[in-house]
Amino acid sequence: MGRSVKARPETADNPSIPAASRGTSDPIEINVQNMESANLDRTTIIEGGDQVQADIHHPHLVIFSGSNCGRRHKLQRGITTVGRSPRTDISLNDDRVSRVHCVIEWLGDTITIEDKGSTNGTFVDAQRVCRAILHPGVTFQLGHSLMKIEYKTEAEIRLEESLVYSATFDILTGIFNRHHFIKLASMEMAYASRHRLPIGLIMVDIDRFKSVNDTYGHQWGDFILSKFANMLIENKRTEDLVARYGGDEFFILPRGDITREALAPYCERIRRAAEECKFSFDATPIGITVSVGFHFQKMEGDDPEALVSELIRRADQALYLAKEKGRNRTEGLPGY
Repeated sequence: MGRSVKARPETADNPSIPAASRGTSDPIEINVQNMESANLDRTTIIEGGDQVQADIHHPHLVIFSGSNCGRRHKLQRGITTVGRSPRTDISLNDDRVSRVHCVIEWLGDTITIEDKGSTNGTFVDAQRVCRAILHPGVTFQLGHSLMKIEYKTEAEIRLEESLVYSATFDILTGIFNRHHFIKLASMEMAYASRHRLPIGLIMVDIDRFKSVNDTYGHQWGDFILSKFANMLIENKRTEDLVARYGGDEFFILPRGDITREALAPYCERIRRAAEECKFSFDATPIGITVSVGFHFQKMEGDDPEALVSELIRRADQALYLAKEKGRNRTEGLPGY
Protein backbone atom coordinates (compact mmCIF):
# COMPACT_ATOMS: atom_id res chain seq x y z
CA MET A 1 0.00 0.00 0.00
CA GLY A 2 1.27 3.46 -0.89
CA ARG A 3 1.89 6.03 1.79
CA SER A 4 2.56 9.76 1.95
CA VAL A 5 5.10 11.60 4.03
CA LYS A 6 4.93 15.26 4.87
CA ALA A 7 8.07 17.34 4.41
CA ARG A 8 8.36 20.63 6.21
CA PRO A 9 8.96 23.77 4.06
CA GLU A 10 12.45 25.10 3.59
CA THR A 11 13.76 27.38 6.25
CA ALA A 12 17.17 28.77 6.91
CA ASP A 13 18.20 25.38 8.24
CA ASN A 14 16.33 23.36 5.57
CA PRO A 15 17.63 24.30 2.08
CA SER A 16 16.45 21.07 0.46
CA ILE A 17 13.10 22.47 -0.84
CA PRO A 18 13.13 24.02 -4.36
CA ALA A 19 13.21 27.79 -4.61
CA ALA A 20 9.69 27.90 -6.13
CA SER A 21 8.25 26.54 -2.90
CA ARG A 22 9.97 29.00 -0.62
CA GLY A 23 7.74 31.27 1.39
CA THR A 24 4.85 28.82 1.68
CA SER A 25 3.83 27.48 5.05
CA ASP A 26 1.84 24.51 3.68
CA PRO A 27 3.47 21.09 4.03
CA ILE A 28 4.37 19.31 0.80
CA GLU A 29 3.15 15.75 0.27
CA ILE A 30 5.48 13.27 -1.42
CA ASN A 31 4.00 9.99 -2.63
CA VAL A 32 6.52 7.19 -2.17
CA GLN A 33 4.27 4.39 -3.45
CA ASN A 34 6.22 3.94 -6.67
CA MET A 35 9.69 4.70 -5.35
CA GLU A 36 12.20 1.86 -5.76
CA SER A 37 15.04 0.97 -3.45
CA ALA A 38 18.50 0.97 -4.96
CA ASN A 39 19.37 -2.19 -6.91
CA LEU A 40 23.01 -2.79 -6.15
CA ASP A 41 23.30 -5.44 -8.85
CA ARG A 42 22.56 -2.76 -11.48
CA THR A 43 24.73 -0.07 -9.91
CA THR A 44 27.45 1.31 -12.19
CA ILE A 45 30.76 2.20 -10.57
CA ILE A 46 31.80 5.55 -11.97
CA GLU A 47 35.28 5.61 -10.45
CA GLY A 48 37.27 2.82 -8.89
CA GLY A 49 39.91 0.22 -9.47
CA ASP A 50 39.71 -3.43 -10.29
CA GLN A 51 37.59 -5.72 -8.18
CA VAL A 52 39.32 -6.66 -4.94
CA GLN A 53 39.88 -10.38 -4.68
CA ALA A 54 38.69 -12.08 -1.50
CA ASP A 55 41.52 -12.88 0.89
CA ILE A 56 42.08 -16.59 1.42
CA HIS A 57 41.73 -18.10 4.89
CA HIS A 58 44.72 -20.27 5.76
CA PRO A 59 45.16 -22.58 8.78
CA HIS A 60 47.63 -21.47 11.45
CA LEU A 61 48.75 -23.21 14.61
CA VAL A 62 48.42 -20.64 17.40
CA ILE A 63 50.11 -21.19 20.80
CA PHE A 64 48.37 -19.30 23.58
CA SER A 65 49.82 -20.76 26.79
CA GLY A 66 53.21 -21.88 28.05
CA SER A 67 56.72 -20.62 27.35
CA ASN A 68 55.94 -20.47 23.60
CA CYS A 69 52.86 -18.29 24.12
CA GLY A 70 52.18 -15.85 21.28
CA ARG A 71 53.85 -17.87 18.53
CA ARG A 72 51.94 -18.61 15.33
CA HIS A 73 52.88 -21.07 12.61
CA LYS A 74 51.38 -21.14 9.13
CA LEU A 75 50.65 -24.76 8.28
CA GLN A 76 51.69 -26.29 4.99
CA ARG A 77 49.84 -29.07 3.18
CA GLY A 78 51.15 -32.50 4.05
CA ILE A 79 52.94 -33.42 7.27
CA THR A 80 54.35 -31.00 9.87
CA THR A 81 56.49 -32.39 12.69
CA VAL A 82 56.22 -30.87 16.17
CA GLY A 83 58.59 -31.42 19.11
CA ARG A 84 61.43 -30.17 21.26
CA SER A 85 64.11 -30.99 18.69
CA PRO A 86 65.36 -28.05 16.61
CA ARG A 87 65.07 -30.37 13.60
CA THR A 88 61.27 -30.52 13.82
CA ASP A 89 59.21 -28.18 11.63
CA ILE A 90 57.74 -26.54 14.75
CA SER A 91 60.23 -26.58 17.63
CA LEU A 92 58.85 -25.95 21.14
CA ASN A 93 60.91 -24.77 24.12
CA ASP A 94 59.08 -27.02 26.58
CA ASP A 95 60.78 -29.62 28.79
CA ARG A 96 57.63 -31.79 28.85
CA VAL A 97 57.52 -32.07 25.06
CA SER A 98 59.32 -35.03 23.47
CA ARG A 99 61.96 -34.51 20.82
CA VAL A 100 59.51 -35.55 18.09
CA HIS A 101 56.23 -35.33 19.94
CA CYS A 102 53.62 -35.54 17.18
CA VAL A 103 52.85 -34.84 13.54
CA ILE A 104 50.09 -32.63 12.14
CA GLU A 105 48.80 -33.57 8.70
CA TRP A 106 46.78 -31.31 6.42
CA LEU A 107 45.12 -33.41 3.76
CA GLY A 108 42.23 -32.01 1.70
CA ASP A 109 39.90 -30.15 4.06
CA THR A 110 40.95 -32.16 7.12
CA ILE A 111 43.73 -31.50 9.63
CA THR A 112 44.72 -34.37 11.94
CA ILE A 113 47.20 -34.81 14.76
CA GLU A 114 49.02 -38.05 15.55
CA ASP A 115 51.10 -38.73 18.66
CA LYS A 116 54.51 -40.25 17.92
CA GLY A 117 55.04 -42.15 21.15
CA SER A 118 55.60 -39.06 23.30
CA THR A 119 56.40 -39.47 27.00
CA ASN A 120 53.72 -37.10 28.32
CA GLY A 121 51.07 -37.57 25.65
CA THR A 122 49.04 -35.50 23.22
CA PHE A 123 45.71 -34.14 24.44
CA VAL A 124 42.84 -32.86 22.28
CA ASP A 125 39.96 -31.18 24.07
CA ALA A 126 41.40 -32.50 27.37
CA GLN A 127 41.42 -36.13 26.14
CA ARG A 128 44.62 -38.08 25.54
CA VAL A 129 44.68 -39.29 21.93
CA CYS A 130 46.81 -41.32 19.56
CA ARG A 131 45.23 -39.70 16.51
CA ALA A 132 42.45 -37.14 16.18
CA ILE A 133 40.93 -34.57 13.85
CA LEU A 134 41.78 -30.98 14.78
CA HIS A 135 38.69 -28.84 14.33
CA PRO A 136 39.17 -25.05 14.22
CA GLY A 137 39.20 -23.50 17.68
CA VAL A 138 39.49 -26.79 19.60
CA THR A 139 42.30 -26.67 22.18
CA PHE A 140 45.03 -29.29 22.16
CA GLN A 141 48.00 -29.62 24.49
CA LEU A 142 51.61 -30.75 24.19
CA GLY A 143 53.51 -30.56 27.49
CA HIS A 144 52.84 -27.15 29.03
CA SER A 145 51.85 -25.62 25.67
CA LEU A 146 48.19 -25.03 24.80
CA MET A 147 47.38 -24.37 21.16
CA LYS A 148 44.65 -24.47 18.53
CA ILE A 149 44.08 -24.23 14.79
CA GLU A 150 42.72 -20.92 13.49
CA TYR A 151 41.94 -19.94 9.92
CA LYS A 152 43.26 -16.46 9.17
CA THR A 153 43.59 -14.21 6.15
CA GLU A 154 46.88 -12.43 5.44
CA ALA A 155 45.22 -9.12 6.35
CA GLU A 156 44.19 -10.51 9.73
CA ILE A 157 47.69 -11.86 10.31
CA ARG A 158 49.27 -8.48 9.52
CA LEU A 159 46.90 -6.75 11.94
CA GLU A 160 47.61 -9.26 14.71
CA GLU A 161 51.36 -9.01 14.13
CA SER A 162 51.13 -5.24 14.43
CA LEU A 163 49.25 -5.55 17.72
CA VAL A 164 51.73 -8.13 19.04
CA TYR A 165 54.66 -5.88 18.08
CA SER A 166 53.11 -2.92 19.89
CA ALA A 167 52.56 -5.05 23.00
CA THR A 168 56.11 -6.45 22.93
CA PHE A 169 58.49 -3.78 21.69
CA ASP A 170 59.17 -0.15 22.50
CA ILE A 171 58.06 1.78 19.42
CA LEU A 172 60.88 4.36 19.58
CA THR A 173 63.88 2.09 20.17
CA GLY A 174 62.71 -1.28 18.83
CA ILE A 175 63.84 -3.19 21.94
CA PHE A 176 61.57 -4.93 24.47
CA ASN A 177 59.20 -2.69 26.39
CA ARG A 178 58.76 -2.80 30.15
CA HIS A 179 55.70 -5.08 30.11
CA HIS A 180 57.31 -7.76 27.97
CA PHE A 181 60.59 -7.51 29.84
CA ILE A 182 58.83 -8.21 33.16
CA LYS A 183 57.18 -11.25 31.57
CA LEU A 184 60.49 -12.66 30.29
CA ALA A 185 62.36 -11.76 33.48
CA SER A 186 59.71 -13.56 35.54
CA MET A 187 60.36 -16.73 33.55
CA GLU A 188 64.10 -16.39 34.17
CA MET A 189 63.41 -15.73 37.86
CA ALA A 190 61.19 -18.80 38.18
CA TYR A 191 63.98 -20.99 36.81
CA ALA A 192 66.65 -19.38 39.00
CA SER A 193 64.52 -19.64 42.13
CA ARG A 194 63.62 -23.29 41.48
CA HIS A 195 67.27 -24.25 40.97
CA ARG A 196 68.58 -21.89 43.69
CA LEU A 197 70.74 -19.98 41.25
CA PRO A 198 71.83 -16.33 41.60
CA ILE A 199 70.47 -13.84 39.11
CA GLY A 200 71.57 -10.33 38.21
CA LEU A 201 70.05 -7.15 36.81
CA ILE A 202 71.72 -4.08 35.31
CA MET A 203 69.95 -0.71 35.28
CA VAL A 204 71.31 2.08 33.06
CA ASP A 205 70.23 5.72 33.14
CA ILE A 206 71.38 8.53 30.82
CA ASP A 207 72.84 11.35 32.92
CA ARG A 208 71.05 14.71 32.77
CA PHE A 209 68.93 13.62 29.82
CA LYS A 210 66.37 16.35 30.49
CA SER A 211 68.97 18.98 29.65
CA VAL A 212 69.44 17.32 26.22
CA ASN A 213 65.73 17.75 25.48
CA ASP A 214 65.73 21.30 26.85
CA THR A 215 68.83 22.35 24.89
CA TYR A 216 68.43 20.53 21.59
CA GLY A 217 64.73 19.60 21.45
CA HIS A 218 62.78 16.38 21.76
CA GLN A 219 63.72 15.18 18.26
CA TRP A 220 67.34 15.17 19.39
CA GLY A 221 66.31 13.35 22.55
CA ASP A 222 64.41 10.66 20.65
CA PHE A 223 67.37 10.25 18.29
CA ILE A 224 69.76 9.72 21.20
CA LEU A 225 67.44 7.19 22.88
CA SER A 226 67.18 5.20 19.66
CA LYS A 227 70.94 5.21 19.03
CA PHE A 228 71.70 4.46 22.66
CA ALA A 229 69.46 1.37 22.50
CA ASN A 230 71.45 0.20 19.46
CA MET A 231 74.67 0.75 21.42
CA LEU A 232 73.35 -1.42 24.26
CA ILE A 233 72.52 -4.20 21.82
CA GLU A 234 76.01 -4.03 20.33
CA ASN A 235 77.70 -4.22 23.75
CA LYS A 236 75.57 -6.80 25.52
CA ARG A 237 76.06 -10.54 25.29
CA THR A 238 73.95 -12.22 22.61
CA GLU A 239 71.83 -14.20 25.07
CA ASP A 240 71.06 -11.32 27.44
CA LEU A 241 67.74 -9.47 27.55
CA VAL A 242 67.66 -5.72 26.99
CA ALA A 243 64.66 -3.44 27.40
CA ARG A 244 63.62 0.17 27.78
CA TYR A 245 62.11 0.50 31.24
CA GLY A 246 60.77 3.99 30.61
CA GLY A 247 62.06 7.46 29.78
CA ASP A 248 65.85 7.28 29.69
CA GLU A 249 66.15 4.12 31.84
CA PHE A 250 67.15 0.76 30.39
CA PHE A 251 67.52 -2.78 31.71
CA ILE A 252 69.88 -5.61 30.88
CA LEU A 253 69.19 -9.02 32.38
CA PRO A 254 72.21 -11.33 32.02
CA ARG A 255 71.21 -14.91 31.26
CA GLY A 256 73.10 -18.14 31.76
CA ASP A 257 76.40 -18.49 33.58
CA ILE A 258 77.61 -15.21 35.08
CA THR A 259 79.13 -14.18 38.41
CA ARG A 260 79.11 -10.98 40.42
CA GLU A 261 82.82 -10.59 39.66
CA ALA A 262 82.03 -10.67 35.93
CA LEU A 263 79.00 -8.39 36.22
CA ALA A 264 80.90 -5.30 37.37
CA PRO A 265 83.29 -5.26 34.34
CA TYR A 266 80.26 -5.91 32.11
CA CYS A 267 78.62 -2.76 33.45
CA GLU A 268 81.83 -0.78 33.05
CA ARG A 269 82.11 -1.83 29.41
CA ILE A 270 78.65 -0.42 28.75
CA ARG A 271 79.42 2.79 30.65
CA ARG A 272 82.65 3.38 28.71
CA ALA A 273 80.97 2.63 25.37
CA ALA A 274 78.36 5.30 26.12
CA GLU A 275 81.01 7.81 27.17
CA GLU A 276 83.01 7.27 23.98
CA CYS A 277 80.00 7.44 21.65
CA LYS A 278 79.17 10.68 19.84
CA PHE A 279 75.65 11.41 18.59
CA SER A 280 75.08 13.56 15.52
CA PHE A 281 71.58 14.47 14.39
CA ASP A 282 71.60 17.80 12.54
CA ALA A 283 74.23 19.76 14.44
CA THR A 284 77.61 19.37 16.12
CA PRO A 285 78.04 15.86 17.59
CA ILE A 286 77.35 15.68 21.30
CA GLY A 287 78.33 13.13 23.93
CA ILE A 288 76.52 11.64 26.88
CA THR A 289 77.41 9.73 30.01
CA VAL A 290 75.42 7.10 31.86
CA SER A 291 75.14 5.87 35.42
CA VAL A 292 74.88 2.13 35.97
CA GLY A 293 73.50 0.21 38.93
CA PHE A 294 73.46 -3.56 39.29
CA HIS A 295 72.43 -6.20 41.78
CA PHE A 296 73.25 -9.91 41.88
CA GLN A 297 72.04 -12.52 44.36
CA LYS A 298 69.99 -15.65 44.92
CA MET A 299 66.28 -14.88 44.97
CA GLU A 300 64.00 -17.43 46.61
CA GLY A 301 60.21 -17.44 46.64
CA ASP A 302 57.06 -18.67 44.94
CA ASP A 303 56.05 -15.45 43.16
CA PRO A 304 58.43 -14.73 40.23
CA GLU A 305 56.93 -11.30 39.47
CA ALA A 306 57.35 -10.22 43.09
CA LEU A 307 60.96 -11.40 43.00
CA VAL A 308 61.57 -9.45 39.79
CA SER A 309 60.10 -6.34 41.42
CA GLU A 310 62.47 -6.81 44.37
CA LEU A 311 65.45 -7.24 42.03
CA ILE A 312 64.47 -4.06 40.17
CA ARG A 313 64.14 -2.18 43.47
CA ARG A 314 67.65 -3.17 44.52
CA ALA A 315 69.20 -2.39 41.13
CA ASP A 316 67.47 1.00 41.29
CA GLN A 317 69.04 1.61 44.72
CA ALA A 318 72.46 0.89 43.22
CA LEU A 319 71.70 3.29 40.35
CA TYR A 320 70.69 5.99 42.83
CA LEU A 321 73.98 5.44 44.63
CA ALA A 322 75.87 5.96 41.34
CA LYS A 323 73.97 9.23 40.80
CA GLU A 324 74.71 10.37 44.36
CA LYS A 325 78.43 9.73 43.90
CA GLY A 326 78.64 12.02 40.88
CA ARG A 327 77.17 10.13 37.90
CA ASN A 328 79.07 8.48 35.06
CA ARG A 329 79.98 5.52 37.25
CA THR A 330 78.95 1.97 38.14
CA GLU A 331 77.71 0.88 41.55
CA GLY A 332 76.44 -2.43 42.90
CA LEU A 333 74.78 -3.41 46.17
CA PRO A 334 76.24 -6.13 48.37
CA GLY A 335 74.68 -9.47 47.49
CA TYR A 336 75.50 -13.04 46.69
